[in-house]
Amino acid sequence: MTNQPSPPDGAPPMGSTVPAPDLPEVPAAKMSRFAKVILGFGVLIVGGYTAAASSGWEPGQPTRDEIPASVRSSPGGYRTFHFWHSGYHGGK
Repeated sequence: MTNQPSPPDGAPPMGSTVPAPDLPEVPAAKMSRFAKVILGFGVLIVGGYTAAASSGWEPGQPTRDEIPASVRSSPGGYRTFHFWHSGYHGGK
């Protein structure tokens, strides 16, 4: 036997659901036509971006030329060792 208190007179048994009080039903808010258009537009934009990102496509994808290693590593070349590690760099 359990030592649970008994419910007061007229109350439903413990553990059962209590019916909602007698209140008027409140209608749910509906989306306006403008909100639906904006939602659809947003879904199209995000879906298009997702498809483009997953396929690797870029808008206006440029053709990329490869710079030979001899040009890149020469003094004065594009971001060479001498570019980063020469001259005064400040500090203490």
